[in-house]
Amino acid sequence: MPLPPTCPTPDCDDRLWKDTAHTSTDWDNWRWWCCRCRKQWYPTAEQLQDFRYGTSRPAAAHRDPRAARR
Repeated sequence: MPLPPTCPTPDCDDRLWKDTAHTSTDWDNWRWWCCRCRKQWYPTAEQLQDFRYGTSRPAAAHRDPRAARR
């Protein structure tokens, strides 16, 4: 699974959570939730695909983004 995105609020950089507790009872009805600023966002189509069935990208997606690119 890919790491969840960070909060899009300018003053917040907390990781988002996949919230299913405050949405409909449908198994695939979820939103991104930020615990710090307490806001919800709809996931993008790509995020729905990745977090529903697993990522189609290679495992290298978990590499440290601060590592120098060569």
